[in-house]
Amino acid sequence: MIKLTRGSLIVIFILLTTGFAVRAGTDNSSLHSERHHEPLMYDMDSYYNLRLAMNLLDHGELSDGDGWDRHSYYPPGVPLDYPPLLAFITIILHLLTSRFLSLSELAFWLPAVVSPLAGVAVFLFAGSLNCDDLSSGLAGLLAVTAPFYFMRTVPGFYDTDIFNVLFPLMVVHSLYLSVRRDDWRWSTVSAMLITLYSTAWNGWQILYYVLLVSCGIFILRYRDRNILLFLLITTALIELTDPGRIPSLIRGIPLMASGAAGQLFPEILNTGSSTMTGAFPSPYANITELQPPGFAEIITGTGPGLLIAGIMGLEPLRRLRGDDGFLFMTVMIWLVAGLVCLSGGLRFIEVLIAPLSVTSALFFSEIRTRLARRKNMDPPFRSLLSASIIVMLVLPSPLIALDSYGSLHPRVDDCMMDAAVYIRENTAEDTVVVCNWVHGHFFAWMADRPVNFDGRLGYIETLPVRNHGYPLDPRVPGVWREYWQDRALATSDPVLADGILSMLASSGDECYLEVYDATGDPAGSVRIIEELIRMDEDQRMTYLESLGISASAADSIAALMERRSGYVLVTSDSLIDKGYWILYYGSWNFTGPTVKPFYSEGEIISRNPLISSDGVTFNGTVLFKGMKPCRVFTVKEGWVDVVTVDPSSGFNVYILKDRNRTVTVPVKYEDSLFVRLVLMGDGAGRFRAVMRSGDVTLWEPIE
Repeated sequence: MIKLTRGSLIVIFILLTTGFAVRAGTDNSSLHSERHHEPLMYDMDSYYNLRLAMNLLDHGELSDGDGWDRHSYYPPGVPLDYPPLLAFITIILHLLTSRFLSLSELAFWLPAVVSPLAGVAVFLFAGSLNCDDLSSGLAGLLAVTAPFYFMRTVPGFYDTDIFNVLFPLMVVHSLYLSVRRDDWRWSTVSAMLITLYSTAWNGWQILYYVLLVSCGIFILRYRDRNILLFLLITTALIELTDPGRIPSLIRGIPLMASGAAGQLFPEILNTGSSTMTGAFPSPYANITELQPPGFAEIITGTGPGLLIAGIMGLEPLRRLRGDDGFLFMTVMIWLVAGLVCLSGGLRFIEVLIAPLSVTSALFFSEIRTRLARRKNMDPPFRSLLSASIIVMLVLPSPLIALDSYGSLHPRVDDCMMDAAVYIRENTAEDTVVVCNWVHGHFFAWMADRPVNFDGRLGYIETLPVRNHGYPLDPRVPGVWREYWQDRALATSDPVLADGILSMLASSGDECYLEVYDATGDPAGSVRIIEELIRMDEDQRMTYLESLGISASAADSIAALMERRSGYVLVTSDSLIDKGYWILYYGSWNFTGPTVKPFYSEGEIISRNPLISSDGVTFNGTVLFKGMKPCRVFTVKEGWVDVVTVDPSSGFNVYILKDRNRTVTVPVKYEDSLFVRLVLMGDGAGRFRAVMRSGDVTLWEPIE
């Protein structure tokens, strides 16, 4: 470690207060619900983490009491093997602060409190590399203001990102000290820290693989006992805390070698369909943070100053003495792993921030040393030059971070909270909430009801360990429900829509997977399911047997189709934003290319004359980008006015005056449940609205 002088303590204090202040400054009244006295979270995973923390407080464990999470991806729910550290830290702090803060308020502020510790970790690490306090502090400041890390650690972003820079720095720092000082105690500390990190984030394996490679090479080259001790203790502790984890990590090595983190879960992160989903569409293709970033996004994600200083700091790191090149080798492998991980999405940019922060401190120290040696340089000019370099490298990161913050908006509001409270107070405890996966975690938390689809999606973090001990079909959870929910909204048959949603709420994935197993044909299994929904119960067995399906399989499928569970469907204007994908996936072609829907949505920016942001205009005739629609539907205060413009046109325009929006949809979807429920607020004769609040509506099927 380094000796903490008064100056060091001042720098640490500045890092902590600055890191907190820039985050706390983003808090505003729009992040708090006055009606429900709750903070509004940016990220929906925050509500998942909050629910697990509440479970820990109420039941003493993260699950619902039996190791199973029946609020998520229900039915059947999922085995709860989520990293527990965030929940434990939250509850410990809650017990200390409950007089002043509610649990949700603590969760709201926790990211801003914990994340600046990453800057302190950089400062201490850099001090061990003989960097001066100023250089170490600047590197720490670059770490805590790295734009992507900043965006994911502001108040209201209660997720595991707060650990993803801090823990890797502490683990590698301790391991470096064990080599440099030839001290087995630091190896033990490092092993304990990476074990703790394994309880913080499912992506901890990335660091494990990095250290496995670098330590393996170092042991073969130098026979270092401290590094060997680190590997042995790490293996023992992780296997002790999570039996079976090490064998699963060993099985994952080939996957890492062929594509690292983003490819651990084949193709599903980057394509419309995948080996996991077969011919079904995958919602992962639309999740921004799981799309590979371009070079510009890497620069703005890490911050240009951190990227430049970090790269320039590799040379002084190479010249570092005292550890036989261990740290240089580890950092290089770490950076390569980080770059490979970016193939799995922008969110893995945090893997790069930690090592770049360390090397940036060496760069700042090198610059200051070189300038100090230039005795022929005028001192005032030398100071000005040094300050200019610092400002040019450090200032862009917080400016980019604060500018990017403007794009963050809570995904829930008072209306969504009203709906959740209604569900909690007016429905049976076994009622299943059917909603877009984005809001699943929120309803599971606030409505305290099982949700059919949520942010766990395919529960992809369990894929490498879905072996003989896995309690479910290895294909479950999957991303199948995206197709079926979208199919229910894209169809113009209300009976089919109700049948699909009832199937999802009653049997989850079982029914269509049974049909798929019996036929081996994705397209055929979908057609069979739709036929089964439309026909009477007494006809189903005969129909299934006529297809050559065995009597036992037919009996099982028919029994699953007869299950009934109560459900409530949630619609809101957020579905308008997703309308393209709902219609695209809901009309999925399992045997060839899917036709892309002619879909557009915009905001009304002028009412007289009518002009929308996406090109809808009215000056005697409604046009969309100069083209005439087939019909124009004007929706206001529950009334719908229909005007036919050009019967030969292939699209309709919907003017939603109460919501200040326009939507352009192909004529073929005019009677779809998406149009009827989401745009016009009409239950299509099959659903009734049991509650409305603003743009949010709760629908129940009419028995």
